[in-house]
Amino acid sequence: MVTIKEIARLANVSQSTVSKALNNRPDISEVTRKKIQELAEYYDFSPNAFGKGLKSRITGNLGVIFCREQQPLSGNPFYSRVLEGIEGEIAINNYNLILQLLSVTHPTVFPKMIREHQVDGLILVGNIRKEFIQLIQNSNTPLIMIDPSYYNEKCNQILIDNEHGAFTATSYLISNGHRRIGFISGDLIRLSFRQRFDGYMKALKFHAIKTDEDLIVTGGEEKGYEHVRQLLHLRKAPTAIFSANDINAILGYNAARDLNYRIPEDISFIGFDDIELAKMVSPPLSTVRVYKEELGSIAIRMLLKTINSEIQTIQNTVVPVKLVERASVTKID
Repeated sequence: MVTIKEIARLANVSQSTVSKALNNRPDISEVTRKKIQELAEYYDFSPNAFGKGLKSRITGNLGVIFCREQQPLSGNPFYSRVLEGIEGEIAINNYNLILQLLSVTHPTVFPKMIREHQVDGLILVGNIRKEFIQLIQNSNTPLIMIDPSYYNEKCNQILIDNEHGAFTATSYLISNGHRRIGFISGDLIRLSFRQRFDGYMKALKFHAIKTDEDLIVTGGEEKGYEHVRQLLHLRKAPTAIFSANDINAILGYNAARDLNYRIPEDISFIGFDDIELAKMVSPPLSTVRVYKEELGSIAIRMLLKTINSEIQTIQNTVVPVKLVERASVTKID
């Protein structure tokens, strides 16, 4: 990428003159301004990095990159709330937000906001590829990851207390008399689902309940309908199902009803995340609450500390969760 120094050399002017021209300062000639702007356009040079001074290289912007997977960000019941927390904390600290969305099949392309020094630090949210994350780390840009798809020991991370939450949810079902408890989730290669599965397994072991592999169905993104249908077709069906996220639990409601199961009289459900829809479905879904706005808010505070060199070592922050009891679980003998 061409630098301001190279633009100055090509135009035979000083770097400060280049900065003045690209920021439309009045104290240079129109001929010089036009020459510099034409060079900048030809070499695809962006002045954004110098908006607050060449020496400080502070932009006043923070970048956020989301992987939107199957849904647009505005319709994602989890990450849209994380973004609300990010936006609120950025505003409080008088920074600006630059947002980029990646599709689930995004190529490994170096982000423009990093390439052109448009941001002072970056937050990555969700299921983002390792190769892409490595590109960012190689740039030495201050970086925080929220709910990453894999554990990265070389990066500051904001994590959910997934394992404890899943242990609590499964134990809650057991305390209500359930012993045949199904587990459904997306692909276990993803860190959050793997940790929730581990919590489920630890709860069974803690309560001396033998694991039945037939009761565990994983894979895909939103396969809750198919997963629950498979479980309820077992010769000995479960009496309760723990879903590693609310969306799949709610989709599972439809499968249960299509098979003439009553909820919770015939089959109990508990989810994870506590999205808004969880309390609106019938019956309202028992779940594990994730404090989504706090994930975003904490990430911004940690990123600003990293930018200001207040954090010298890699840190992981685990955000606690809370069991929310609603009407989708019944007690059995």
